[in-house]
Amino acid sequence: MGYYKNQATLRNQVRAYNAARRKAASLSGEDMPRLIRMETVSEIERYNVAKDADRADAFNKAVDRWAQSVSAQLRATIAGRSLRIARELHPNLYTDRYGLVHRIGFSFPRHGIYIHKGAYKGHGGDIGSKWEMLKRVGGKEVSTGIVRHTNPESLGKQGTGKRLPFPWFNNVIRNRIGELEDIVAGYFDTMVIDATNIYINR
Repeated sequence: MGYYKNQATLRNQVRAYNAARRKAASLSGEDMPRLIRMETVSEIERYNVAKDADRADAFNKAVDRWAQSVSAQLRATIAGRSLRIARELHPNLYTDRYGLVHRIGFSFPRHGIYIHKGAYKGHGGDIGSKWEMLKRVGGKEVSTGIVRHTNPESLGKQGTGKRLPFPWFNNVIRNRIGELEDIVAGYFDTMVIDATNIYINR
């Protein structure tokens, strides 16, 4: 009985952590998640690929290998600026109702965006943002309930001063997206990749 209770407790902790991360992301001012989307014009084609278990598994594994390889390159690129980002960066793959990967994202600490844009204290972007402070409890980040906002006096100053933009994320994705297109073309005739939302905007 103790094993099942521990598993239930672990699941609840993971749910609480994920909920805190989602809330923090929603408060950050982003209007949509940063994801690479893979859509098929033909739902029948997606169904037919999924029906062949070996082919579906091969597709998912190929996409996963690409995401892991891109993550390794991203870690190597940012490690000189932030070991925490390099350590915590990881890919997220989401599957559709057929079990096929159709969304790819990359998770990393919030300050990775600041490094990319050249933003830091007193040097914010044009719009600003709000976010919920998280704290680490028992090795997990949980919500503090404290919402922080960009200081209005810092707006429009990012990319100036001592910390210039270091575009570590966009360049890697842009250079590697062609490989993902090749993978998709090997399995689907009508699948289209939409990577517009994955990039960190200025």
